[in-house]
Amino acid sequence: MPKLTFLRRTASVRMAVTAAVLATVAITGQAAFSSSSNGYVVQPGDTLWAIAQRAGVSMQSLAAANSMQLTDVLSVGRHLVIPGFEAKEAASQPASAPVANAAVRSYSSGTTGSTFCSSFAPTTGPWGVLPSVLQQNPSRLALRPLFREWGGAYGVNPSLLEAIAWQESGWQQGVVSPAQAVGVGQLLPATADFVSRYLIGQRLDINSAYDNIRMMARFVAYLQTQVRGTCNVIAAYYEGTQNLTTYGVLVETQPYVANVEYLLPMFS
Repeated sequence: MPKLTFLRRTASVRMAVTAAVLATVAITGQAAFSSSSNGYVVQPGDTLWAIAQRAGVSMQSLAAANSMQLTDVLSVGRHLVIPGFEAKEAASQPASAPVANAAVRSYSSGTTGSTFCSSFAPTTGPWGVLPSVLQQNPSRLALRPLFREWGGAYGVNPSLLEAIAWQESGWQQGVVSPAQAVGVGQLLPATADFVSRYLIGQRLDINSAYDNIRMMARFVAYLQTQVRGTCNVIAAYYEGTQNLTTYGVLVETQPYVANVEYLLPMFS
């Protein structure tokens, strides 16, 4: 079996985040649009795509208004300018919500990559409450049995697969990242080839949701043999095992881990 120098994004230590194009959680009572500042405070689980959808603007205009690239990380607690924002009734929780501040502290307190997972105390979402976008989308909900099927087949917690996939793609098979990661699990072609050829022993189709989820599940099972603990598995899915071993949980990876950890109980 070949030794992979990277598994998902790039061989570079500094890697782009594809979460900006992903559907995610609509957190009732936590998100607050501010008519006075024409802004929004990023909450755990948010993505640029979801915020743009809720604000009724395009991702491109939202990114431009905040001097962002579409692939930038959205840090919890960041204040975003909403272009063309019109006054709306704010949600019940103020913009300075303690949950946002706690989430920022959980991965922005100067923790080094090598010690991140040992000291990380994630903020978590409501147990068993699926993201509202998912609840309203029968075609995406129809994929849930596949996570159960392949998670069970490969010894992976299906909820972990679901949370990672929601953060990655919003369970959308048609999503292709700027790095050419494909589908529900946002698998790079090289990763899919490695998983199908060496871990499964069967040629699978990265463009099929059924095969994509199967390869994702087998890949996570493989990561569980390489690193210890859910936090490290999530980090390895994002940055690759070599980077994780060499550098620990990268700064770019830490908010990704926090988002997936937030989502995890929602799929339980």
